[in-house]
Amino acid sequence: MTQQQWEAIEETLSGLSTPEKREVANRILESIRTENPSVDRTAKQREALAQLCRLVDTMPTAEHGDGLTNRDHDRLIYTR
Repeated sequence: MTQQQWEAIEETLSGLSTPEKREVANRILESIRTENPSVDRTAKQREALAQLCRLVDTMPTAEHGDGLTNRDHDRLIYTR
């Protein structure tokens, strides 16, 4: 936040009574408790990782019977 934004907040709060200030503080605290974006973000990242792991698990792991490595196959497929 900028200094001007802080000053605007302080000016607004200075016009409130003590009970009103408590109400504002309680609303802010409740908002922080209910939102908690880091938990939401972490859960999304864990699900994405789990999905990626499931996808990797479905990939074939057996070696090719032609004696070529995966790199050899990539060269054959992706080079002209």
